[in-house]
Amino acid sequence: MEQVTEGALDDVLRGAAHFGSGGGGDLHLGREMLVAALRRHGPVPLVDAARFDPDAFVLPVISAGVPYALAEKAHSLADAETLRSAVEARAGRECVAVLPVQRGSVNLAVPLAVAAQLGLPCLDADLMGRTLPSIDLTLLHLAGHPVAPVTVVGGAGVVAEFTSGEATVLGEMLRAVMPSLGLVALISAYRVTAADCAGLGTAGAVSECARIGAALAEPGLEPFLRACGGSLVCTGTVAELVQNSTDGWPRGVVSLRTPDGFARIDFQNENLVLSRDGTVLATVPDLITFADADTGILVQTVDLVLGQEIHVLVSPGDARWHTDAGLAMVGPRAFGYSVDPVRFGGA
Repeated sequence: MEQVTEGALDDVLRGAAHFGSGGGGDLHLGREMLVAALRRHGPVPLVDAARFDPDAFVLPVISAGVPYALAEKAHSLADAETLRSAVEARAGRECVAVLPVQRGSVNLAVPLAVAAQLGLPCLDADLMGRTLPSIDLTLLHLAGHPVAPVTVVGGAGVVAEFTSGEATVLGEMLRAVMPSLGLVALISAYRVTAADCAGLGTAGAVSECARIGAALAEPGLEPFLRACGGSLVCTGTVAELVQNSTDGWPRGVVSLRTPDGFARIDFQNENLVLSRDGTVLATVPDLITFADADTGILVQTVDLVLGQEIHVLVSPGDARWHTDAGLAMVGPRAFGYSVDPVRFGGA
C-alpha cells in the first residue's frame, strides 16, 4: 500500500477496529477526522522506515482522552503543529515522518490525519502491534527503550513535557494532567529513529489493517477469519452489560447467553478475558473481538445492547507479548485478573 486515500480509508479503519479488540475508540469519529484531513490536505504517503537514513527522527503520535470528550473536541491542525514544534525543539532536529503508536480505530486515524496536516509521510508501522490502554505498553518499551521524553498538547496549545521517569510514574502523571487539558490530548513519546522502527518488526502495520478491513467488507466471517488467522469461539445474546466509567475509561463485564452456557467477557477499554462457565477460553494479549451476528460488522464493547446477538472471535496477538516479559506487561494479571494467560490455539 503506497498511500492512504479517501477511497482506501474505510478498509484501513475497519481493520484497525479488529486490532482495537473491542476498544480503540469510535470508528465513525476516527473516520470523520481522517476524511476532513484528507480532503483538505490530500492523500498520505505510506512509507517503510528502511527508506530513511537510520538516524532519521520520526514523530510517534497517539490521541489520549475519554471517548465522549474526544467526540466534542477533536484534535486540530494547531495541535499537530504545536506537538511537532515542541518535539523538534527538544530533539534539535526535524521529524521526517509520523509514526502511529497503536492500531485502534481512532489511534490509527489520528496519526494519519496528523501526517496529512503536517505534510509528512506516515510510516507503515506501529509500536504496539494492537491496541493497549497505556502509552508505555509498546513493543519498543518491551525491547528496553524508555518511554520518556513525553510531550502532551492539550486545548489552547497547552504543552506539558515529561523528560524522565519510570513508565508507571509517567502514566500516572499523564492521567493527572488530563483533566486540566479537557480530557483530550495529542501525545508523542519515546525518542524514535527510522532504525528503531525498521528493527521493531511491525512493518506493514497500516497495510495489514487495510488487508483485514477489505476482508471484513466481504460477505460472511470466513474471509475475515482467514485474513486475521482467527476463529469463531461462540455466538450468543447479550444478557447483561455492566460498566464502570467513573474514571472516564470504560471497564466492566459482558454476559452472553450461548447454546453451551453463559460466556463472560471482562474488559478494560479492550476485551481482556473470555470465559465460559468458569473456564477461561482466551485472554489478552490475544485479540478478543465482537461482530454483530446480523451484519458482520465489528462492534465496540461499550456499544453493545441487551438482546443483541454477537459472534465472539479470537485471533493471535504478537508472539513477543506472549514472552514472560511481555505477559508481565500486558497479560491478564497485569490488568488485575487472577487468571493465567490462555493463548489462542493452545500454543
